[in-house]
Amino acid sequence: MSTDASTSGIDPQVLADLDAVMKRIIDGTPVDPETTRRIEERADRITEELRRKYGQINVDKLLQDARDET
Repeated sequence: MSTDASTSGIDPQVLADLDAVMKRIIDGTPVDPETTRRIEERADRITEELRRKYGQINVDKLLQDARDET
């Protein structure tokens, strides 16, 4: 994956982690423990930020509401 971080505005470490995950998906290359740790920590931070902003989200209710709209 050759995305130029200087123009995308995405942290180069995030792009490197994404590249490692894509290699895992494409050809089974193992993701090293340090990369896995960074990804999990980032996910936890994002989850906590969303909880603070929107509260606890009831996914079942959200999906039901989406089905009812169609």
